[in-house]
Amino acid sequence: MPIENYLLGDEKVLFWSDFQVTHNEAKYKVYITNLRMIKKKKKGLIFKKEDVISENWRQITGLQFREVGTISKRGIFKFISNKGEVELEGPVNGMRGLFKAVQRQTINPYSGSLNDPNYK
Repeated sequence: MPIENYLLGDEKVLFWSDFQVTHNEAKYKVYITNLRMIKKKKKGLIFKKEDVISENWRQITGLQFREVGTISKRGIFKFISNKGEVELEGPVNGMRGLFKAVQRQTINPYSGSLNDPNYK
């Protein structure tokens, strides 16, 4: 199912990962919208199912990014939500971009209408 099936009425995708992000030993695609972060993965070969995790921007605090490894560097992005500490891991450049996108949304979340001509 496309991500649009999970979006709310005024929600718009601002950033998405074109790489796999590891969360609790499972691989997800991450979507950053004006309202929340969505982690989505597909399961099953024959009977396909989807697993979707949503984090509201008001619930996310304490952002942290670090690089690990010497030859094959990985990026680790941690944040705290009302569900506890969340750790995401992936390619260093992609994770850095994800960190910046989340940081931008948590610092200045846009709560107005997407039809507003001042929306950027």
